[in-house]
Amino acid sequence: MVFFSCDKCAETLKKSKVDTHARRCGCDSVSCVDCSVSFWGDDYKQHTSCVTEAERYEKTLYKGPRKNDTKGRKLTPQESWTEIIHASLTTSPPAIAPYLKDLSSFDNVPRKEKAFRNFATNSLKLRGANGNTIITSIWNHLNSTREERQEKTSSEGTEKESVTDQQDKDNKKQDPTEFSSRIEDPKVDNVREDIVPIKTKKIAKAMKKALKKTPSKQMQLKELRKLVKKKLELDNKTLKKIDLKQAVTQAITDDKSITTEGKIVKLVL
Repeated sequence: MVFFSCDKCAETLKKSKVDTHARRCGCDSVSCVDCSVSFWGDDYKQHTSCVTEAERYEKTLYKGPRKNDTKGRKLTPQESWTEIIHASLTTSPPAIAPYLKDLSSFDNVPRKEKAFRNFATNSLKLRGANGNTIITSIWNHLNSTREERQEKTSSEGTEKESVTDQQDKDNKKQDPTEFSSRIEDPKVDNVREDIVPIKTKKIAKAMKKALKKTPSKQMQLKELRKLVKKKLELDNKTLKKIDLKQAVTQAITDDKSITTEGKIVKLVL
C-alpha cells in the first residue's frame, strides 16, 4: 500500500484519506513516503506502485524482487482488479469518470458485484435509486474492461500455443525409423554429443524379448516402455521420453507380431 506525507503539516496519510485531509488542512501537494516524489492536486491518484523498502534502503545491495514483491511475479487477483480499475479510467463515459477516479484511490475494492455495490454505496456515497443506477453503470464498465483484458490474455496464450505446436511439428519431421540418442563414455565425465540412429527394428526386438518373458505374452504399454528404456541404457544408449514413445509406437506399427488393445501390448506367436 502506498502512503503519502502532507507537504504542509507532515501528517502521514493513506491514499484513500488524502482528499479528506486536503480539504481540512488546505495543503496543495503530498509526497510519497517511499520515493519522496511530490504530487500536486489529484496527481497522487495515478501513483499506484512505488519502490520497495528493500530498493530504498539496500540501494546497490538490492538483488531484485523477492517472493512477495509485486514486480517480477504474477499479480494476485486483487492486484489485477486494481489495475483494471485504473485502466478503465481511459475509456470511461464522462458520467461515471469522477466516481471511477475516486474509486481508483482505493486498493481494497471488492471484486464480487454484491460486495462491490455495498462498498460503492458507502465509499462513494451513492445512495437511493439514482445512486444505484450509477453503481450499475460503474460495475458494467469495470466488468467490460475485465472481460476485454481476459480475451486479450486468452488470445495471446492461443498464439503462444500455436507457435509451440508448430515447433513440435517441425521436430517430428525427422525420419520415423530412426531416433537420436546420446552415448555416455564411461571414461569421460561429461556426456558426449555423438548422435547415433536407433532403428525401430532394435526397439521391436527388445519389446518382443520382454513380452516373451511374461506368462500371458502381454504387458501394459507404460511398463513395456520402461523395460525398453533399461535395455537401451545397458547398451549405452538413451532416448528422450518423447522420442522413446514415438519409437515404441512406430515399432508396434511396423512389426505385425506385436499388437495393442487399448493400453495393453500383446505378442502374436
